[in-house]
Amino acid sequence: MSSITQNLKIEAIKLFNDTFFEVSKKILSNPIDDFFNKISPLSYIKGMLNFKENLNQVIVETFKLAIPKIDAYFLTSEYRRKNFYKCDTHSRNITLIFGELEFERIYYTDKNKKNGFYFIDQLFGFEKYTTYDPIVRSILIDSSVSINANYSSVKTSFLLGDYSSYLNKNHFKNIPRQTIYNWIKNWNIPKVEYEYFENNKRLYVMVDEKWIHEQIRLSLLDEEERKKHHYIMGKCFVTFTGAKTKNKRTSLLNRHVFMTTSNKPWKSFIEDIYNFEEIEEIYLLSDSGSWILAGKNELKLFKNNNVIVNTCEFHVKQYINRMTKSKEKRKELISIIYEKKDKESFIQLSDEIIENAKNKERKTQYKNYILNHWKTILNMCDREVKSSMEPHISHCMAAAFGSRPKGYSRKRIEDYVKLQEYKVNGINIMDLYLQSYNKTNDDNFVYNKDNISFSIFEHDSTNLPHKYSSGGLSHLLRNLSLGC
Repeated sequence: MSSITQNLKIEAIKLFNDTFFEVSKKILSNPIDDFFNKISPLSYIKGMLNFKENLNQVIVETFKLAIPKIDAYFLTSEYRRKNFYKCDTHSRNITLIFGELEFERIYYTDKNKKNGFYFIDQLFGFEKYTTYDPIVRSILIDSSVSINANYSSVKTSFLLGDYSSYLNKNHFKNIPRQTIYNWIKNWNIPKVEYEYFENNKRLYVMVDEKWIHEQIRLSLLDEEERKKHHYIMGKCFVTFTGAKTKNKRTSLLNRHVFMTTSNKPWKSFIEDIYNFEEIEEIYLLSDSGSWILAGKNELKLFKNNNVIVNTCEFHVKQYINRMTKSKEKRKELISIIYEKKDKESFIQLSDEIIENAKNKERKTQYKNYILNHWKTILNMCDREVKSSMEPHISHCMAAAFGSRPKGYSRKRIEDYVKLQEYKVNGINIMDLYLQSYNKTNDDNFVYNKDNISFSIFEHDSTNLPHKYSSGGLSHLLRNLSLGC
């Protein structure tokens, strides 16, 4: 049996509507008069800030005054007396996008089934056992992915609160960053279905890794292990089909970024985005690390896929710079490799440098790196598109996981890495959360940004709000806007 009938809902809308206009007239009259009485740049700023604060106050005050009226009407209704018992009154605090809402509501039980419920919570669609509503949570999670959880809480508190108090540096409520981490932890982050790229004969795959500090309990380690630094290997892949240059700026075509901490990363993304049956040449651009070379054959899904390994210029020049401090010899070594392509001359010059060096063993390693990858280094000379993996790994992964002294748990790191990947690929994290925060693994929910269902923002065909949903409030606000 539903606790909300058509007549109850109509009366609730009327009470909410009347309260809204009553509160609006009381709160908004003075700011409007003040705004037009004093015209100056400073009064404009103050006026706009006051408008924002007063509009928020109107919504919050409307809820505060309307809730007891609506609850009292339900309490005295014949429908309630016939079907439900009044048990007790409990207080509740919810942070809405308009500000903090504190109110009291009555707890009822069904006379037949003894099931308990709050009529107000059902009517407005307030979630059970939550302090922050889903929209606030989505804003915080979205901004924490873009920046960090600590600043996200300050920024969002500012948006939800009083602007002028922020400007005056007065104290206002900060949302704890641990709370944001808990929301991500409890969120069953869905798989994202990306756009499928077709009709490409050529594919570039740039690869690199980023070592992320691991959060670990030292009590579980022996004395030797405690002295070591513990890291998680984050792997970043950037794929694209070509590049175009305009006004000296180069942009990658059909670019996609994939990030993971998995030990088997290669096949988990590429075949879902590109049509490998049509691809003939796959250029692998990297520092030719052992884990990358060991996995390159994973890219060969069909017989026509020809994987060509290319060692990035950045790492070659990095090792040359470490071999010698002489600018002349650095230029000469680079010219020998990329212009003359003379292996013997490189060996001769590098041996001269090593012979006069103090750290011969280390510089020999740099020389051997270049010799071991000589063919793949020369492959890069023939590429129309050069590697931009270093700026990509810096912006996509290092900025989020290496710019601050913070450790991550192996259990949770994949969630944070995936959210960062989604953000880089243009997925709206706020929308992703609102679409999936109440989903479970059993729902098999897949997010597709090109085919999103905005049903949570639409109005149902029925006039009755659903139990434990946002539909009740949606209907109230819709009717309120229509003046009915």
